[in-house]
Amino acid sequence: MWTFKRDEHLTALEIGTSKVVAIIAELSDEEALSVVGFGQAPSRGVIKGEMVDPRLTHEAIRQAISQAEEKADREVHQLYLAVTGQHLRSNDFSGSHAIASVDRSIAQEDVEDVMTQARRFHLSPGDHMIHVIRQQFLVDGQPVGRSPVGMHGSQLTVVLHAIQAQAEALQKPLQCLRKMRLEAENLAFSGLASGLAVLNTSQKAEGTLVIDLGGGTTEYVVCKDGVVCHSGLLAVGGDHVTQDLSTGLQCSFARAEDLKIKHGSAMLTHEGQQTLRELSREMGYSDRRMDRATLQKIIHERLKETFMIIASELGRHGMGDRVQSVVLCGGGAHMPEIEALAGYVFGLPVSIGKGHNLHGPSSVIDRPEYATALGLLKFGAFDIARQREQEAHRLPLGHRIRNLFRMES
Repeated sequence: MWTFKRDEHLTALEIGTSKVVAIIAELSDEEALSVVGFGQAPSRGVIKGEMVDPRLTHEAIRQAISQAEEKADREVHQLYLAVTGQHLRSNDFSGSHAIASVDRSIAQEDVEDVMTQARRFHLSPGDHMIHVIRQQFLVDGQPVGRSPVGMHGSQLTVVLHAIQAQAEALQKPLQCLRKMRLEAENLAFSGLASGLAVLNTSQKAEGTLVIDLGGGTTEYVVCKDGVVCHSGLLAVGGDHVTQDLSTGLQCSFARAEDLKIKHGSAMLTHEGQQTLRELSREMGYSDRRMDRATLQKIIHERLKETFMIIASELGRHGMGDRVQSVVLCGGGAHMPEIEALAGYVFGLPVSIGKGHNLHGPSSVIDRPEYATALGLLKFGAFDIARQREQEAHRLPLGHRIRNLFRMES
C-alpha cells in the first residue's frame, strides 16, 4: 500500500458571509491530519455566501491566509475552497446499462459504462458540476450492495446525487485567488465539508442530518449508509436573525447583533421572562426598557422557521424516516438553547458538532463555526489519496473515488 509523502500540507479556505477562515494542516505518512496554522478575518464584500465585491474580499482573504502562514511557518500556493450560495442546486438522477448477455456476470466495465450513462443528464451551458455522489446500484430493479460486480442480471442501474453550481458565480472567488497567486486545487460544497468534519462512522451509517448555521446561509446534508443522500441550502442565516431584531427592537444592526450575542436564546428562558434590558440612546431614540422575552421570541421564531423549512424539505424528498439524529454546526450553533429548539422541531436527538479525527488546538478543532474549513482538510486528504492512486495506476484513468462519502465527479 502506498503512503503519503512525509510532511504533506493542505490548506482550506472558507469565504463566508461573516468571516474568512484559512486553516493549514499537516498530513502525516500515517494519514493523520494535524492543524498547524489558523487565520481568520471579518468578511467583506460577501452577501449570502456569494462574493459580490472581490476588491473588499481580497483583503480579508489576504489577512486570514497571512495569519495561517505565519503560524504554520510556510507559504501557501494551493488550497481547497468551500463554495456556497443561492446558485447551488442539488438533485438525483439515474442511468441504466443493458448487460450484453444473461450468461455472464456483471463486470467492472459494466459499472463504468452505467456511471458514464448516468452522467449524461442535462446541464445548462452555465452550470458546473461540483459533486456526483453515488447512491446505490440496482440489478433488474432490485437494490444491491455497494458493488454489483459478479452478479447476474439483464440491466444495471445506478442512482446518483449531484450538486452543481453556476460557473459564473464560481469564477469570482477563483479569479480573486489567482490575482493573489493562489490556486484552488478543488472545490467542495460547504455543507458537505461540514459533514465530513463532524460525523463519525456510526453517524454516517445510521442516518444523520447536519445543519450548518452560517451568517448568510444555512446548508444541510443527510448522510445514511455512509453516503450523502440529500443536500440543500437556505439563503437565511444569523444575519437575518439580527435584522429581525433590528427591526423589531428599533435599533441599529450593530446594536441588535450585540444584544443577540449577550442575551439571545433560541427558547424563552426563565431569565427572559423576568429580566428587563436597558437600551441606550441611539439614532434619536429616547432611553427605554424592554423585556428580554421579546428579544428571545424574535430569535425563536426565525430559527424555528428555518428548522421547519428544512424538516419540510426532508419530508418532501422522502428523507424523514432516514434521519435518526441531528448535528448542528456553524456560528449559529453557539446560540443558547439551539439544541432544545432543534430537538423540538425534528423530534430527534441533537448535538453540537466538532472536528472528528483531527489533531490540533481545541480552540479550532472543537469550535462548530470552523466545521466547514476543517472538513475541507479531510476532503483534500481524500483528494490527494485519489490522485496518488491514479498515479500508481491502482484505479482506471478517469475513475475517481473518494471513499468517505462515495463522491465521484
